[in-house]
Amino acid sequence: MTRKSGTEKWSQVLVVFIATIAVFSNGLHIGWPAPSLPQLFSNEYPFDVSAEQGSYITIIGSLGAFFGSFIGNFILDKIGRRRCILLSAFPQITSFLLIILSYQLMELLYVGRFIGGLGDGMVNTMVLLYIGEIAEPSIRGILGTMAGIAYYSGILCSNIIGSYLTIRTTAAIFIAFPLIFIVLFWKMPESPYYLLMKQKDEQAEHVLKFLRRKSNVGEELTKLKADVDRQMSESGTFKDVFTIDSNRKAFFIMLGARFFQLTTGVSAMNFYVQILLKEATQSIAPHIGASIVLLIQLVMTVLNMFIIDKWGRKPLLLFSVIGCFVDLVLQMVFFVLKEHTSVDTSVADWFPLMMMMVLIFLYSLGLGSAVTVLQSEMFSASIKAKLTCMVSGSYSLMILAITKYYQATADGFGLSVPFSSFMVLTFVGVLFIYYLVPETKGKTLEQIQQKLKGGRKDKKVSNVA
Repeated sequence: MTRKSGTEKWSQVLVVFIATIAVFSNGLHIGWPAPSLPQLFSNEYPFDVSAEQGSYITIIGSLGAFFGSFIGNFILDKIGRRRCILLSAFPQITSFLLIILSYQLMELLYVGRFIGGLGDGMVNTMVLLYIGEIAEPSIRGILGTMAGIAYYSGILCSNIIGSYLTIRTTAAIFIAFPLIFIVLFWKMPESPYYLLMKQKDEQAEHVLKFLRRKSNVGEELTKLKADVDRQMSESGTFKDVFTIDSNRKAFFIMLGARFFQLTTGVSAMNFYVQILLKEATQSIAPHIGASIVLLIQLVMTVLNMFIIDKWGRKPLLLFSVIGCFVDLVLQMVFFVLKEHTSVDTSVADWFPLMMMMVLIFLYSLGLGSAVTVLQSEMFSASIKAKLTCMVSGSYSLMILAITKYYQATADGFGLSVPFSSFMVLTFVGVLFIYYLVPETKGKTLEQIQQKLKGGRKDKKVSNVA
C-alpha cells in the first residue's frame, strides 16, 4: 500500500477508533463480574451475597442487553446511527453510578447491571452497523476488528483494575470512559448509508469526502445511492425477515454463527475466569492467570486485524472452530479424569490454565472477531436495523442461558459436564461454518446481498463501500 492510499483512510480509522470507545465501555461492563464476584463473596462487600445471587447479578446484564437491542431497533432508522451510539453512553454511566450506590442498598447492583446491559445491547446493535456502513471493503475487516480489540481491551482493563481496587472505586474510574466517548464522538459524522436512506444526498457526499479524503466522490456516491435505493425498495418489516430468502438466510447464518461462538464456552469463562481458575488449578493466582488469558485474547484479536482481509473470514472461522473443538476434547478428558476417576491429576495442575490459554488463542484468531465483522456486512439496508436488533437480542439471551448453564452444571456436577457439552456443540459448529457461512472478503455490501440472493452481480470490487 502506498503512503497516499494510507493517508486516504485515516479518517475512517479515526472515526471507528472513537466509536469503539463505546465498545471499550461495553467490555468494562462485561468484564466486571470476573474480578468483582470474589469480592462480593468475601467480607470486602458490605452485604452477604450467595453463589446463586452472584449468578443472577452476572447474567442480568445480558437480559438488559436483550431489551437494549430492541431499543436500538426502534430508534436506529429514526434518529440516525450517530445519535443512537451517543445515547448508549448514558445507561453505561448510570450503571456504574448504581454500582457505587449499591454499597448502601444491594438491590441497586441488580438494577445497575441491568441498565448497563441496556447500553451493551444498544452498542452491539449500532456500532458494528455504523462501521460496516462507513468503511471501504478493502479495510472493512480491519475496522470491524477494531471493535473486537476495544471490547477485549475493556474486559482486560476491568479484570486488572477490579482485581486490585474495591468495587466502588473501580466503578468510579469506569464512569470516565463513557464521558470521554460523548465528548469525542459528538463531532463525528453520520453514516452515508443512513443519509442516503433519508434522501440527504448532499450531506452524504460531504461525509464521503471526509471519510475517503477525496474532493471527488461522485462515482462512489452514485453507486452507493443506487445500492441503497435498490435495497430500500424492498419491504422492511419483521415479517420480511422470514419471507424474503436473502433476509432469512442472513438471519439464520448470523444467528448460528453467534450461537456457535458462545458454545465454545469462552464468554461464560470470561464471566467466571477467576473462579474457574481457582477451582481448576493451584499453579497460579487466579487474578494473574485471568489477566494472562485475557491478554492473549486481546493480542490475538490485534493479530486478526492484520490478516482478516488477507486470509478471509471463512478460513479463519474454520481454523478457529476446529482448533477450539480439539482443545475442548482435551479439557473434557482432563476434567473427567480429575472428577470421576482415581487418577492423580495433580502432576498436571498446570494443564487447565495452559489449555484455556490455547482455547482463547484459537477462539480470538477467528470466532472472536470474524463473526463480529460478518454481522456488520450481512444485512440489506431495508431490514438492517431489525435484523441487527434480532441477532443482537438473541445473542444476549444466548449469553444469559449459556452462562447460567455453565454456572449451574459446574457447581452441581463439576467442570466435566459443561466442557463435554461445549465440545459436542462446537463440533456441530464446525459443520455449520463449513457448509453454510459465506465468504465476504473484498465484497461490497451490495455484492454480499446479491450473493445471498443466489450469486448475481457477484464480482469483486475493492473501491466502493
